[in-house]
Amino acid sequence: MKQGERTVQEQSILSQISFPDFLDEVQDGLFIVDARRTIVYWNKAAEELTGFPSDTVLGRSCLDRDILNYRTVLGDSLCSEETCPLIRCMESGTGGTVPHIILANTASGRPLPLSLSVGPLHGRDGKIAGAIALFRGMRDEFQQRKLAVEIQKHTITPRGFTRNGVRVDTLFAPLDEIGGDFLEAFFLDEHTLIATLADATGHGISASLFTMVYKTLLHGSFALHRDPGRVLEQVNRGFLDSAGIDGYYIGACLVSFDTATCQGRYAAAGHPHGLIFQREGTGHRLREHLVVQSLMLGMNEASRFGEVEFKLGQGDFLILTSDGIIESPCSDGTQFGIPGIAAFFAGYSGSTPLADLLKEVRRRGTASSTVDDVSAVLIAPALAPGQGYPL
Repeated sequence: MKQGERTVQEQSILSQISFPDFLDEVQDGLFIVDARRTIVYWNKAAEELTGFPSDTVLGRSCLDRDILNYRTVLGDSLCSEETCPLIRCMESGTGGTVPHIILANTASGRPLPLSLSVGPLHGRDGKIAGAIALFRGMRDEFQQRKLAVEIQKHTITPRGFTRNGVRVDTLFAPLDEIGGDFLEAFFLDEHTLIATLADATGHGISASLFTMVYKTLLHGSFALHRDPGRVLEQVNRGFLDSAGIDGYYIGACLVSFDTATCQGRYAAAGHPHGLIFQREGTGHRLREHLVVQSLMLGMNEASRFGEVEFKLGQGDFLILTSDGIIESPCSDGTQFGIPGIAAFFAGYSGSTPLADLLKEVRRRGTASSTVDDVSAVLIAPALAPGQGYPL
């Protein structure tokens, strides 16, 4: 069977109906572009969903941002030669569904949240002659996601702070508008700073729900224990009792830092190393890895989580990062990794370290390098007034 051929019963209804009439009965928005990306068909559902009548759309490029202007909910354009799903499917010869809700223009000016599926169309010679796009309004689902985003914003520590002799910076950059990473920094008492990162299996709303369970269990566990390792053991048991689902786990790290002595303890559950940097010249040298070998939360009720102690001097800092930074792919085929973090801070003397680290990850990355949620926490003893920034 040649590409595009299908076995059809002879003298069937297919020989009696009009192809355009058939497409107009499809309840999803549907349009077709030719190999030059010119829109050659626009069905009734597309008119109803967007408010754009077919006579204003036909003959125009699908990349025309005055029409749909597809974009992610974070504002990244999907209407360029590099990002357009229709162009990609014609180049690859395979169709698919954009994995997240996206936004499109409407005639009213109100953005339309939608799901989008695309597929290549082959001519009689077997060559790709164009592409077809199907889209469905997702306004109700989008409103639910917006609510989840607002809830998540109130569960994390979105901005850094300086208090009681310590400077804390935070970075939270989810893959989608809502993520499976979690970060928090807070004081248990006047001198005890608690900082934590957590990374739930998967992405989106389901992963974010597990991180909210983690936050609840974490705060409840501090009523029983102060040691980070024992706190994680309590969280692990609570997670298995209340939300344990096979195949869904949480990687986490937890730091307790005494701002009076600048000494701390670090514990982890299947999470990347904590990294301590020391000032050297105009930059910083990676001095120490905080390594704890352990399973993720939710894997084994009997798991134990060891601790390592550390101390920070003036000019030192501790950074905790999710695997979204460690495993970010670079354009040379490698991962950014701990060597990438070390190389960045070796010559860094700026005032926004985590934001600038994320820029460096993206600068060195590929066109599709954002493949995971990204989060980080940086802890540094604050300098006395007038002595400048602690880094």
